[in-house]
Amino acid sequence: MYRLLFLISTVFFAGSVAAQNELYDEPVIIYSHQMSGGLQLHSNGLGGFFQWGKYQGAKKIMLLGIDAVNMKHPKEVKSYNPVYEDSRSYVYGKVNNLYILRPSFGYRKIITEKLRKSGVQVGYTLTGGPSLGITKPVYLEIGYPAIPYQYLATERYDPDRHFFDDIYGRASGLNGLDDLKLHPGGFVKFAFNFEYSNEKDRLKGLEAGVTLDAYLREIPIMAEDRVANNQQFFFTFFLNFFVGKKYNVNG
Repeated sequence: MYRLLFLISTVFFAGSVAAQNELYDEPVIIYSHQMSGGLQLHSNGLGGFFQWGKYQGAKKIMLLGIDAVNMKHPKEVKSYNPVYEDSRSYVYGKVNNLYILRPSFGYRKIITEKLRKSGVQVGYTLTGGPSLGITKPVYLEIGYPAIPYQYLATERYDPDRHFFDDIYGRASGLNGLDDLKLHPGGFVKFAFNFEYSNEKDRLKGLEAGVTLDAYLREIPIMAEDRVANNQQFFFTFFLNFFVGKKYNVNG
């Protein structure tokens, strides 16, 4: 995953720089604000984000935003029931799904401006804020009494009771919504930003960077005594693909 993120960002940046060939011949417009959002791919999952910005001069933008991502444990491996081919995959030993909300504040500094319609504006972004980890228990469909099963029951995964030959597959994701738990923490994120829209009032591009989420204690994603140690700190590489617009606010 790390190599894929690096390769995509490198190829994209090289191709975009090579495409600079048409100078702007229109009057320069000064915008006061911008907003954007899009898809985030990171080394342990995926998610989405929204960001609002206010220009502080020509080359600095103050940012407010929010990310919503899922976070997998590095040791997760999909498993399947060995007999029933139509069963759903699950992760053996996983007791909780982890989702993260990141309200953020920071800034973007523009390094090189886009002087051509097909050029690339390059900058860097530094943001941080609270990292709100939310865990949701994993529910599985458990077969009884033994293979071949006579019936299935939806149960919260218990590593002391449920084993490979008991588990039919993953249950509906709606199970466990009444037992969410909050894990407060904080994060810091740094990224390089490449914006390449051909229209002056539009935004389109990508960011490539790193994020560190830190919590007060380890978050129980996996059954520690069965599979792997859990983590208190999550260091991830990410790519953000975004679209948006620039605009002015009267007054």
